Amino acid sequence: MQARRGSFLKPSTEGFRYTFGAMRTVKFNPLEIPNYTVEETSRYLLVPVSTIRYWAIGEAGAAPLTTVYSRSPLLLSFKNLVELYVLEGLREFHDIGLSRIRRSVEELRIEKPSKYPLADYQLATRGRKIYLEGDQDELVNLTASGQHAFKTILNPFLKRVERNAQGIAERLFPFTSRQHQQNPNQAPRVVVIDPRIAFGMPVLVNSRISTAFLMSRKNGGASIPKLARDYGRSEVEIEEAISLEEATTAA
Repeated sequence: MQARRGSFLKPSTEGFRYTFGAMRTVKFNPLEIPNYTVEETSRYLLVPVSTIRYWAIGEAGAAPLTTVYSRSPLLLSFKNLVELYVLEGLREFHDIGLSRIRRSVEELRIEKPSKYPLADYQLATRGRKIYLEGDQDELVNLTASGQHAFKTILNPFLKRVERNAQGIAERLFPFTSRQHQQNPNQAPRVVVIDPRIAFGMPVLVNSRISTAFLMSRKNGGASIPKLARDYGRSEVEIEEAISLEEATTAA
């Protein structure tokens, strides 16, 4: 079953409902609706498609690092996006091996009642180790990286995930370019992915204007200044939003 862009999903106070004819209605947590293709996920997270597939599906002798609802076709939820985003931060910016991350995630799944531990629990640091926020359970030991580097790079990276009082991820502010990804402290928060807004499509912050719509208008001939005037936003914000749609990664 697919749940793409809310074409047959109706919002309710408890999430979304999907009606199978006149027989039964199934409730979905909007954070867990399979809504993003691998290609979209790759573009939004600036992670190669091959890496997304490896993390989401795994291979012989290597279990997936996130739990997907739909494999045929492969569709990812918001919680999947957050987990893959956290994995990219651990792997790319601190060169922590996937085998070590994999062991930590597997242990965390055993100890915590969650299919999406990296989306449902916040990470923090103590000394040279990564911990769960507000917990003494060790998640990863940073033996190959110093604490200073972790605080200056990974913490700003993780703070782009907005969580509720229970620590569950609810919104993600993706990087709009590789340049911003390499300098997270200076990266603007122009675009947000919120599963409760525009069916989880990336939108300009504090609006329902999707990056895809802005891209389509640009392709249709609208200039950046015109788009900025039309929506009461700065030209820089419009450019940043469109750059997310133009982002490409190696396969």
